[in-house]
Amino acid sequence: MGIGYATAYRTGIIPWERAGRTGLPVLERLLDSEELARPEGRRRAIDLGCGRGAHTKLLVDRGWDAIGVDDVRQAVDVAVRRNGLDDARFVIGDVRHLPHSGVGTGFDLFLDVGCFQGLDAPDRALMADGITTLAQTDATLLLHTAGPRSWLRGGRGATRADVERAFTGWSITGQVVALPEGGAQRDGAWYRLTRDPVD
Repeated sequence: MGIGYATAYRTGIIPWERAGRTGLPVLERLLDSEELARPEGRRRAIDLGCGRGAHTKLLVDRGWDAIGVDDVRQAVDVAVRRNGLDDARFVIGDVRHLPHSGVGTGFDLFLDVGCFQGLDAPDRALMADGITTLAQTDATLLLHTAGPRSWLRGGRGATRADVERAFTGWSITGQVVALPEGGAQRDGAWYRLTRDPVD
């Protein structure tokens, strides 16, 4: 997982950062909703596959106690330098083994902008199990996937069924189709997942 991304960061071929910037207005609206739901409550967040930390910084700037995790050291080093955040805000860790990455527990919000879609089915299940282990009972996951045809652009992509299959014990409570400027539909969507009540 990390070798291909490490090479991409080293060579500067990181098209997913452009996609992350393009989707920023939708993410801002989704975060507005999450913050309205927690006006006085906890706001502890984790940015999964944080890369160079732009979304981690966004969360911190919006008042979240946020931490970014990524398994590519080059990306995390840049995240610390570029964002003006304490290096404690970033962890070099594997999203497939979150409980052992040293990020702690008790997160209210998980943010995934394109990380899940790059994993195969067994690794997606590991990631989902780790998220469940670290999540508060009323936690939310905001997950962006570029869609099933993104393998043509270097990733596997993911469908709604892929998300539902991996995240047992969670329900998709919202879906926003990703739209570029001009309004034409592109592959991909934002999914909002919440934990199912525990009996």
